[in-house]
Amino acid sequence: MADHTLALFFREADVIAGRIRERYQHRLKQEIAAKERTIDIQVEKTSDAKATRLAAHKLEKLQAWNEAQAEIQLLRHKRFEQFKGFVFWLGGWVGSGRSGIFFFISAMLASATFAGVSIINLPTNLSCPDPKSLCYLVYQMRFNNNSVILPTQTKDIIAEYERNKSKPKRRK
Repeated sequence: MADHTLALFFREADVIAGRIRERYQHRLKQEIAAKERTIDIQVEKTSDAKATRLAAHKLEKLQAWNEAQAEIQLLRHKRFEQFKGFVFWLGGWVGSGRSGIFFFISAMLASATFAGVSIINLPTNLSCPDPKSLCYLVYQMRFNNNSVILPTQTKDIIAEYERNKSKPKRRK
C-alpha cells in the first residue's frame, strides 16, 4: 500500500505541478501582453510627439510663408502707389499747356516719318535719270533698293522683257 500511496502522492504532485505550470504560463502571457501594451502606449506617445513636432514644423513654415506673402503684397501695394502717383503727375503735366504742344509736335514728326518711309517704299520699280540725282540718293534708302532703275539698265530690262514675251507660256 505504500507504493499505492506514493503513486497517488506523485500523481497529485504531477497534477499540482501541471496546474502551477499552467498558472505560470498564464501569468507569463499576461505579463507579455502587459509589456506589449506598455510598448504600444510608448510607441503611440512617441509617434504622437513626432506628429506634434511635424505639425509644429509645418505650422512654422506656413507662418513664415504667410509673412513672406504679406511682405510681397506690401511691396506690390507700394509699387502700385508709386505708379499711381506717376500716372497722376503725368496726367497733370499733359493737362498743362506746354505738354500739348510737345505731344502735337511728336505726333506730327511720327506721322511725317511714317509717310516718308511709305512714299519711298511704295512704288515697286522706279526709274531715276542719273546716279547723282536726288531721286537716286533718296531711293537708295528703300528697303528693296534693287528696284531702282538707271538709264543704263533700261535697255537690258527691255531686252529681257521682249525675250520673255516671245517665249510660249508652259502649262503645268
